[in-house]
Amino acid sequence: MLLKLAWRNIFRNKRRSLISISSIIFAVVFAVFMRSLQHGAYDHMIDNIVNSFMGSVQIHHPSYWEEKTLDNSLDTKLLDSLQEIDGLKYASARIETFALLGKGERTKPAVVLGLDPQLERKQIQLDQRLVEGNYFEEGGALLSIDLAAFLKASPGDTIVLFGQGYHGSLASGELKVQGIVDLKTPELNRRTLILDNKSAEEIFNMQGMATTIVLSGEDSWRKTYENTIENLDTNSYSVMNWQQKLPELVQLIKADSAGGLVVLTVLYIIIGFGFLGIIIMLTEERSFEYGVLLAVGMQKSKMMMVFFLETAIMAIIGLIAGLAIAFPVVYYFHYHPINLSGQMQEAVEKFGFEAVIPTSLDVSIPLQQSALVMLLVFCVNLYAIQKIKKLKPVEAMRK
Repeated sequence: MLLKLAWRNIFRNKRRSLISISSIIFAVVFAVFMRSLQHGAYDHMIDNIVNSFMGSVQIHHPSYWEEKTLDNSLDTKLLDSLQEIDGLKYASARIETFALLGKGERTKPAVVLGLDPQLERKQIQLDQRLVEGNYFEEGGALLSIDLAAFLKASPGDTIVLFGQGYHGSLASGELKVQGIVDLKTPELNRRTLILDNKSAEEIFNMQGMATTIVLSGEDSWRKTYENTIENLDTNSYSVMNWQQKLPELVQLIKADSAGGLVVLTVLYIIIGFGFLGIIIMLTEERSFEYGVLLAVGMQKSKMMMVFFLETAIMAIIGLIAGLAIAFPVVYYFHYHPINLSGQMQEAVEKFGFEAVIPTSLDVSIPLQQSALVMLLVFCVNLYAIQKIKKLKPVEAMRK
């Protein structure tokens, strides 16, 4: 009976009901899309970190992070003890250093990464990033796409490496380019040479040594980090997670998220006051009707319940319609990300990430916005409830 009466009131006030529903639809679509873009950008950044050469957790020599030289290296025998860590999915020893590369009259300093080709194939799908040539062969090397273009090097060409090895030894050698890879991040693409561990150990005189051990777990990176701390002597080794390695990125995410919350707060305040204005008009226009209903014996509690059901139905209709519109948009931009340009592109590429923003498909985002809309409707209803509580039949019918 009460529900039927609520539906009747909605149809009696079609114009204002449509305005209310439209405002809720706009709020839901805008809020869901904006938060999905924000969270999608964060997830994209974090995913690039966790599934890239940096990894989610790294183990170093205690002095390596302050002084990144080959002298501050680890014994790769540490890998055996790491297998005891619960939930560990991946552990890879790497040699990270710098060297001068040359081909013909062209030379350029580059980041040199020595890694296990087969192990990295599973973790970062390095073989799937080939744009030309073949995957690793003994003594070969992979060049990042922009570095290869600068050196004018193609698969089959020979490049020269010159640098400093372990304990000041001379590091030099001729390397055959096996393939060209697109590492998806502009900074890496401009200056990366990738070697297999055996070649890197031989060139840099690092037999059985590594500068970095990268870890990844079955669970979250936090769990992997905590388990690693528990199983290692932190006086002998430095264990760092991606947040400790990139504090600027963490601050950027926090500041951007706070800015998004401010925009959403302003949006909901505007929508809330608009909705409140409609509720005030409805209660004032129907004061005579309420007075008559009270005079013939209708209880105020039932009247308040009818009004609450009326606004709740409009909110639910707006929510369903808003989510129905937002989901296809979010789904499309998840698989067809927005490409950034200008200052935004420079800011993102500064951290070594591809300048794209996909939307997030996290179901908690629409659930949170739906809860906020329902909370907003409940708060606005408090005005009507108080108005009906104080309503006097005789005074209402005189208006």
